[in-house]
Amino acid sequence: MYGSGLARILSSIHSSAFPALLAKLDAGIFYGHDVVGSIVEISQIAEEHMGGTTGALYSYVSFSIHNSRLSIYPSRIFFSALAQGILENARDGEISPDGWGHALAVARDKLYAYTLARPPSRTLVDPLAAFIDTYSKSQGNYSLAVKAAADAAEGTKYLDPKVGRSAYLNKERLKREKVPDPGAWGVKVILENL
Repeated sequence: MYGSGLARILSSIHSSAFPALLAKLDAGIFYGHDVVGSIVEISQIAEEHMGGTTGALYSYVSFSIHNSRLSIYPSRIFFSALAQGILENARDGEISPDGWGHALAVARDKLYAYTLARPPSRTLVDPLAAFIDTYSKSQGNYSLAVKAAADAAEGTKYLDPKVGRSAYLNKERLKREKVPDPGAWGVKVILENL
């Protein structure tokens, strides 16, 4: 069970989601001018190519276009809430670091409505929350926020799993072998490469 849970998560992220994301990048889908559209595309990749809770948390997006305006229903999970927060905080097509911080906090809080995971929990929430909190407190210092997320992901090696797949694994073995949480590591890698 130890290997199969970790392998499934890593396999889902590495063998399915990243190649699909790279294919979209190569096709010019992400061109840097439509952040909301890019977030929706990333969510769709997660929905189609990632399994388990990680895929569900990243992907649950519902949107419609009415009168040439994209509407993303706020009752959905992280990326859709982030896109909604960006739409609400953008001014004249631009979003400030404070606006990003607010949009990220709204998305985190929406995610919290769907999961019991709170830091420290040995889940993807650990680096995600560290990133969001640090980004907001540092007035938008992305590098500092990514460092906080990386430290939190690394720190999952030493945490007892409270929720998620790791909660069903041998806690002593996880600590002894210093295995980071795969979902947390995935968040770290994504943030480091944005």
